[in-house]
Amino acid sequence: MEIFSTLDTLQSFLLQFGIWTPLAFFLLQLLQIIIAPIPGGTVGLVGGALFGTIGGFLISAAGTLIGSIIVFVLAKRFGRPFVLRFVSPELVEKYDHIKESRLNTVLFLIFLFPLFPDDMLCFIAGLSPMPVKTFVLIIMLARTPSVFINTMIGAGIMDDNTTQFIIAVSIYAVLIAVLYFNRKRLDAFIDHSKNRVAELPSPPSLDKEL
Repeated sequence: MEIFSTLDTLQSFLLQFGIWTPLAFFLLQLLQIIIAPIPGGTVGLVGGALFGTIGGFLISAAGTLIGSIIVFVLAKRFGRPFVLRFVSPELVEKYDHIKESRLNTVLFLIFLFPLFPDDMLCFIAGLSPMPVKTFVLIIMLARTPSVFINTMIGAGIMDDNTTQFIIAVSIYAVLIAVLYFNRKRLDAFIDHSKNRVAELPSPPSLDKEL
């Protein structure tokens, strides 16, 4: 999609909506949760460039929150066949069937750290018994930090604010470093948090000699 190829092309696309640019940006942020080809990182950067750190963050956070809730509710309503239309079976298998006692912690950690398929996890979370209220709280606590950092980076680039840009990139780099050095432990924690289906004993052989 050419309009997402650079920050300038996406910014020019949004600015053509005039006074409706904030609404267009909000809808784009919402849709990027549902439509995988739309790069969420690029959209978030443009939000900071267009509306500043605070304005961009508020609109981006609102779009991310509402988009995540829509996906979660649709997955709960229509179940696995619906989810598999948007998420690969391998990814569903990897993150589905988390024990209810550990589900909140696992989802929080996945949303907090970068490089995880956050949007796809909103679909998969809808297959769990998690209440909508709990999901909303986790999204607000765990996804908004990355939205804020992304917005800071975009605003720093646009305003040529080197200090803000360095601070935001440094925070992002720390999160990536923490994840890098603890990825195996986190993957093991997620794996051990899954419900195990007990293997049924093999049926007795029917090949006995009479």
